[in-house]
Amino acid sequence: MFTLIKNITNLITCKDSAKKPKKGKEQNKIDLINDGFVVYNRKGIFCVGKMIELNKILKKEKIILTDEIDAKGKVVMPGFVDTHTHFVFAGSRSDEYEMRIRGFTYEEIASKGGGIRVTVNAVRNISKEELEKITIKRLKRFIEYGTTTIEGKSGYGLDLDNEIKILEVIKSLNKNNPYFLDLFPTFLGAHSIPSNKTKKEYINEICNEMIPEISRRKLAMFIDVFCEKDYFSPKETDKILYTGRKFGLIPKVHTDQFNSIGGIKVALKNNAVSVDHLEVLTHRDIKLLSSAKHNIIATLLPGVSYFLDIPYPPARKLIEHNVPVALATDFNPGSCMTENIQIIMSLASIKMKMSIEEIINAVTINAAYAIKYNNYIGSIEKGKQADIIIFDTPSYKDIIYNFGTNQIKTVIKKGNIILER
Repeated sequence: MFTLIKNITNLITCKDSAKKPKKGKEQNKIDLINDGFVVYNRKGIFCVGKMIELNKILKKEKIILTDEIDAKGKVVMPGFVDTHTHFVFAGSRSDEYEMRIRGFTYEEIASKGGGIRVTVNAVRNISKEELEKITIKRLKRFIEYGTTTIEGKSGYGLDLDNEIKILEVIKSLNKNNPYFLDLFPTFLGAHSIPSNKTKKEYINEICNEMIPEISRRKLAMFIDVFCEKDYFSPKETDKILYTGRKFGLIPKVHTDQFNSIGGIKVALKNNAVSVDHLEVLTHRDIKLLSSAKHNIIATLLPGVSYFLDIPYPPARKLIEHNVPVALATDFNPGSCMTENIQIIMSLASIKMKMSIEEIINAVTINAAYAIKYNNYIGSIEKGKQADIIIFDTPSYKDIIYNFGTNQIKTVIKKGNIILER
């Protein structure tokens, strides 16, 4: 049983020809097919090509079609991959938004008892079952804007039981969510320091209790650290990442958001799959990333720059220095309260001067590499999952040009239609 999407005006495949992240000039190549088709089922994508080739392929392969979708006047592309979020949390920090408008900084809000501690208390005071119900509603909003794969971090528990609570919600929903979404869990115990412990005590707890137990229960694929002034130093970050690696967790690093303190060197030392934020990234560290022995992904989060009114990451310099760039929402209650990755794409265009083609690769194939799932998602190719979105517009350039609107007509995940307008 196969479904055919036919007469596709713009078919964007983001073909992964080189089997590595797209960087430099390659990040601008989306492998566009005009008047194309895709044949797929729930096992994956069977074939992709131009309409003129369709009948010959169907006859040769003896394919029997059971469903057809006419995509004339439409754009078809891979489902969006959001590789940096904190989508499991409780409570609201809308009052802090008002404080920021009045001029209070992120650090000043935290010093007044706001910030992450508000969310930590809310998470600690809610059951796992209630937390899961809240989270399912958020997953639906991600889908509405075309996201079909999501990375999610812990970090709002700051003790063993509540960090595990968050990760168990992600694990549970990854196994059983009504939308067939792929959810990738990241342990971010080193997000902040709990008020009842010294930093030294808490780092020991992370390394000696949390990481071993989370690894034993297979609750996380990645480990992340907020390497930032007044949070975790490069030396402390190195210790936590090294411990995580010993227990089979893959490093990621929050770094260079407010201060450049050496997080890039630590990330490279620990073979991190991505470095995220990079709002104040220095030219020296761009050169370090450019000369890295492995393709470390620079995951940029322009929604945070917008929400906190801070500098935007240097996307153009990264691309010019052949560093592969991904984009993500960083959906979280304190610094970027949106599940809408299309808004992130618009910000990347206007504020970071990325081309539409660079942006598309940044939220598809490069993002897939940032969670090591590039063999399954991120492009429309034979053998990959049928994670597909259809836009009701004839040109892919309209996706960003017509900003602030949602032109998605259909979202398909693993061959299942999970949204239809």
